[in-house]
Amino acid sequence: MDEFVMTIKKHKETIVIALAILMFILFGFCPAIDIIGKAKIDGLKLLFEGSGLGFARFLSIFVLLAPMFVALGRSVDLKLTGKLAENFSALCFVAGIVLCLLFALALPSGANLAWGSWLYMLTGVLGVVVCRIEMFTKN
Repeated sequence: MDEFVMTIKKHKETIVIALAILMFILFGFCPAIDIIGKAKIDGLKLLFEGSGLGFARFLSIFVLLAPMFVALGRSVDLKLTGKLAENFSALCFVAGIVLCLLFALALPSGANLAWGSWLYMLTGVLGVVVCRIEMFTKN
């Protein structure tokens, strides 16, 4: 187990970026919502063609932006200071999870989250764990 944790710590940057890209793919290109068990719509189609979904459509913008901020923050040297610089990626992952939960609440009746959204939230939890691995381990 110690070797696994050390491997995660060693490749933390790459893992965090990969998880952020995976989150974007899961919500953007996989089924994000299921309408009455018949139609499945991915996040990008919802964003650009989702007329009539109102606030849920607006929230989908931010659900897609959260992992983009993680990847951007890790790949480009943002001039953040203090605790924000240390916790930026973890905060973006948490924001993505919270926004996806709000998105689920804002969906109209007959529409539910599909497997892409659930995996998006699971990947967000993994991202938080990887970002804060030092807090969860003794080493």
